[in-house]
Amino acid sequence: MIQALVVGGGSIGKRHLRNLLSTGRTAAIVEPREDRRAEIATKHPAARIFATLDEALAAERYETGFVCLPTAYHLPPALEMARRGMHLFMEKPVAASVEGIPELLEVVESRGLVGMTGFCMRFFRPLMKAKELLTEGRVGRIVTARSFTGAYLPDWHPWEDYRTFYMAKKEMGGGVLLDECHAFDWMQWLIGPIQGVFSVVGTLSDLEVTSDDVCEVIARFGPRTVGSIHLDMVDRSLRTEAEIIGTTSTLRVSMRQHKVELYSHENRKWQDWEFEPSYEQMYIDEINHFFDCVAKKTKPMSDLRDGYRVQRVIDACARSSETGRWVAVD
Repeated sequence: MIQALVVGGGSIGKRHLRNLLSTGRTAAIVEPREDRRAEIATKHPAARIFATLDEALAAERYETGFVCLPTAYHLPPALEMARRGMHLFMEKPVAASVEGIPELLEVVESRGLVGMTGFCMRFFRPLMKAKELLTEGRVGRIVTARSFTGAYLPDWHPWEDYRTFYMAKKEMGGGVLLDECHAFDWMQWLIGPIQGVFSVVGTLSDLEVTSDDVCEVIARFGPRTVGSIHLDMVDRSLRTEAEIIGTTSTLRVSMRQHKVELYSHENRKWQDWEFEPSYEQMYIDEINHFFDCVAKKTKPMSDLRDGYRVQRVIDACARSSETGRWVAVD
């Protein structure tokens, strides 16, 4: 049995394939594009390569499936693999809408499968340090928080025309509201569930895209905790930051600088922690955690229900932007 079938040979699919093989696991990949199959064959001769999921499933048995397609195409292969008893690693977001996710959850849970959502930032050392400080109570009661994610789309994949990248195409599940949903996950992981949102989502820049490129969200986390989440694919300064203000301290995380800072309100002094850049290790830690959960039949750090929770926040943001009203997250 092959340990992993990666469905989708784009950038994240190739990254997972590379890390699966480098960690001593067996893996195969499905990619419909001939040029990508040729590239993968050259770089990873140990991997079996198929043009379709049907071909792959007919040829071998697999322990797990990695869903790495553009977001709009996630659910059909995920359902097919879960029905065959394969544990699932789903790239985020789980789907382009909430529709169909309860069916996937029912199949995964009724068969006792492990289902993980690929919120890799939970394995990012600065965010893990922030989580540790919050868990220790170093910030006090959280009063307000904000998250900022800005990255210029043409800089993401400089080797290809951004207009052909799925992020530029609404019909393929692109756009910041869906694809930059890491922020919805880490804010809920650090602070707690988002209970309601007011949002503006739109295509506001001069980029040649059909997907949304700016999203502003005011989020309520509880009766005495409010925050904001900004997403864009316009800002060329490439920033990803989070700030959490509590009753005893202020906590800041700079994902680009790999730095965490804590300001004591009592002592009026900053304390900081810096980390070596480790993006690749983050992805390796993520898949090691997934296979550890598969071996032990334990719940992943971010399971499919966490992905479903983020999807409901995304859905609420879209409905708020359409109606101009606050929307509760059910």
